[in-house]
Amino acid sequence: MNSERGFTIVEVVVAIVVLTVGLLGLVTTSALVTRMIARGQRSANAATFAARRLEVLRATGCTSQAAGQDTLYTQSGTVLATNSWGFTTASSKAWTVVDTVHYQTAQGNWRTDIVENELLCVF
Repeated sequence: MNSERGFTIVEVVVAIVVLTVGLLGLVTTSALVTRMIARGQRSANAATFAARRLEVLRATGCTSQAAGQDTLYTQSGTVLATNSWGFTTASSKAWTVVDTVHYQTAQGNWRTDIVENELLCVF
């Protein structure tokens, strides 16, 4: 009897199939992670845009409670996000500021986030 060492062709084919399935899973996962990162960046840009507006409203909200709207553009003129805000009276010296920000997703749909903050004017 010959004592031969090595792998059979069936073992090699099974190993290649298992490796291929694993690699396809990694490629699919990396594409999903890339989309999630892009979505997070768009959401972070919109949240920063809303936070900047809320800072301005905190500084001027005690003297004027005017509703309004502004738009964030890219350098090429494409609309990234729109911001609209309004005030409601919470008490005699406090107002609730509701800031609604709309931003575009990768598929071209628009998503809406709402930020609410209370403004207290006691001076």
